[in-house]
This record gives sequence, C-alpha cells and structure tokens, in this order.
Amino acid sequence: MIVAGVLIAALSGRAVEGGERMTGTVDAGREAGVLKGRVVDAAGRPVAGAEIVANNQLLYNSNLIVATDRDGRYRVSTDVAVATFRVTGTVARRFEGRAYTMELTPHDDVPFAGSDGAIRDFTWRLTGERSDGLGFYGGMLLFHLESYDPRAPETFLRDEDVTLTLTPQGPLIDGSVGEVITRRAERGGDGSGVLDVPIGRYRITAEHLGRPLKIRVRDTGEYGEAVVTGFERFLSTVHRIRLDLKP
Repeated sequence: MIVAGVLIAALSGRAVEGGERMTGTVDAGREAGVLKGRVVDAAGRPVAGAEIVANNQLLYNSNLIVATDRDGRYRVSTDVAVATFRVTGTVARRFEGRAYTMELTPHDDVPFAGSDGAIRDFTWRLTGERSDGLGFYGGMLLFHLESYDPRAPETFLRDEDVTLTLTPQGPLIDGSVGEVITRRAERGGDGSGVLDVPIGRYRITAEHLGRPLKIRVRDTGEYGEAVVTGFERFLSTVHRIRLDLKP
C-alpha cells in the first residue's frame, strides 16, 4: 500500500504541491507516463501560453500545470503510482485594456492513469455550449428595460420583444473577424438579453418591435442611440455586458 507521503515524494521533480510549471515538445503518439497535446483556435492556429492543468484526483493540491509553447504544444510527466488525472485548460488574454480568462474545449476529457499517459488536445472556441454543460464559451449581454412608455402609457414593453444588434468594432479577442449579430432577447436565470456572444468590442443598438430604444451601459452616463463597449469579467471565466434600455 502506498501512503500519501510516498506519492508526494514520487511527484517531486515533476510537480510540487500547488503545481510546478513545465513546457516541452510533443512527439506523435501516446507515451507511457506522459501527458501531452496541442491547443489550437477555431481556425486551427496554434495557441501559445494556454494553461493546461492535470488535476491529481488522489492527492489534494498536487496538480500538474503546464503552458503551451509557440506551436500550441505541451508535455508533462504523469508517471506517478496510483494517481489518476483529469485535464482541463484555459487561455488568458488582455484585450482592449481588460483581462479575460476563457475555458478551452477538450477533445477528450476522460480521466486517465498517470502511469499510462495520455494525449489531450484542446480548441479555443469563442462560442458554443461548454463541454461540461455549464453555460457557453461566449459572453452574455444583459439588459434592464424600462417597461413604461410615456408616449403609450397603456402599453407594457416586454423584454422578449427587444431585438439587439451588435456590430464588431475591430477584431475579436482571438484576432478573428467578427460578424454582425442581430438577435431577439430571451429570458434566463441571469436576466434578459443575448447569450453566447464572442468576446470583442461592439457597437450595440436596440429596438422594441421595430421601434428604436435609447441605450447606455448600466448605470453609466447618458442614454443615446447606440453604445460602444466590451465585456467585463463577472466570474473567473464568465464575462458580461450590462445595459439599460428605455423608450
């Protein structure tokens, strides 16, 4: 029987408590006792500096942490007796003066025995449902709508009747060219708005059943016909834009 102290000793030279960072070059094919793989963006371009975490499912705070090289590749030893790992990844970038951390999409997230080794590749996607089913890779745009219209006091403005148009102002966070997004609002657990928007900077307009609405960033400045803004960090890998709308 191997006790925790022996396992911690076995980790020395490869990872210490809290995680030791390593980089390296990956050879083709799985190798015993080695975790390796590659990270690319949605266009297939390598993603350098992504952080890959091999979560040691036996010992607390003894994860392996490795960064991808300029070709998006990484490699780390996992040859630890009786240790099983599950691999996740994130990419951190500064964009328009703000810091963002985004989850990577695993091609295979099945845990593996450290002595067996594994290949775990990832893709950096700006949109789509997360692999764990907990939301989306894109950001969320939420709004508060003043439902009372002084020009039509008998009419109640509904959030679901709002349509938002987002026009990219320059490239998206991964350097790709964004597209104009026009979507009807929907209600969700976080409020009303549009979900799964690629991280970027946008010019945003809104209308209610075809009638233009006034708009501003939540609790900021004067209302106007449009607003230009980007996403803010809400949680570690969740980003949002919040707006106020009124007739």
